[in-house]
Amino acid sequence: MRPHEPLLALADLDHGPGRALLEATIAIGFSEGVARAGLTAETEAWRAPGAVERVLAELPPDLDPARLPRVVLVIAAATLPASALRAVLFARLLGARALLKPATGQAGIAHAIAAADASVEARCFPSADAAALDAAVAEADAVVVLGSDAATEAVRARVPGDKAFVGYGHRVSAAWIHTPDEATLSGLARDLCAWDQAGCLSPRVVWTAGEPERVASELADAVRAVEARLPQRLDAGAARARLAELTRAQMLGRAWRTDTAVVATLPSPAFRLGPGRRFLWVLPADRGALRAIEADLSTLACDAAPPAGLREAVRICGPGDMQRPALDWLHDGLPNLPPLLLPAPDSAAWPG
Repeated sequence: MRPHEPLLALADLDHGPGRALLEATIAIGFSEGVARAGLTAETEAWRAPGAVERVLAELPPDLDPARLPRVVLVIAAATLPASALRAVLFARLLGARALLKPATGQAGIAHAIAAADASVEARCFPSADAAALDAAVAEADAVVVLGSDAATEAVRARVPGDKAFVGYGHRVSAAWIHTPDEATLSGLARDLCAWDQAGCLSPRVVWTAGEPERVASELADAVRAVEARLPQRLDAGAARARLAELTRAQMLGRAWRTDTAVVATLPSPAFRLGPGRRFLWVLPADRGALRAIEADLSTLACDAAPPAGLREAVRICGPGDMQRPALDWLHDGLPNLPPLLLPAPDSAAWPG
């Protein structure tokens, strides 16, 4: 059995650790439909033909075994469990033990993942506990942080230079649409509803070469066709944030409400983040507006050729695939495994 294979038990969401993972994901606020669809999409990426082999092929053929980490600390984001799952999988592909520090209130997710693989340990402590963090960092050879830019940099400052460090901070995603047909609109609706628009791969803005109001109206209809099987629970705080942004949309543009979402237009093409939780802006396409956020752009869904000149790190996909990245996707343009390796003996960071 290869080191990562025990984690594949998490694909069975009706039994054992997979069921525990599903229940823990529901407990942090996702509906069962959303949790099941999101977790299934992630584990399907793991099991796609040749996926693991393509990731392992990132490693140099003459790799010195001394550079392989023995322990990888994964510090998870609060947004959704899929990113932490993938980070743990990559640690196990290298044969390393994984220490998984979950976000506050999400210990159940870490314990469920650890239940699938004896080489994964849930390391649960308050984010403000600097002593516990330093102890976990000291135990690890490599540290992966998923979260805000501030959280990423705060941990980076505590990691010695002889350890590997990988930080994935703030990113946003959008769509660039020319002539949306039914399949395109349905795909965008699924992208919006996946993980309730949480995480850096969810669309926040749709730029369209067509009439924004027509596209928004048709997209709202497409959301209505999707949301019945992907329901969302909106808490009081999220409802207040949505109302404030909805008021802006109604004053300056137009808005279409569904049972779980808002699709709104503004005359300005400038990117607007919005409150999340299925609040999507449809704006007139403008290359300058896209260029203004390109440094923070993770994924751009396109129904035709993407705009010319995008930086290579931007992931291009079709509508409907934004929240379904392939296992060998280069997150932030980085390979998946080489950044986890210890510094080479001839590098400045190598001790001695």
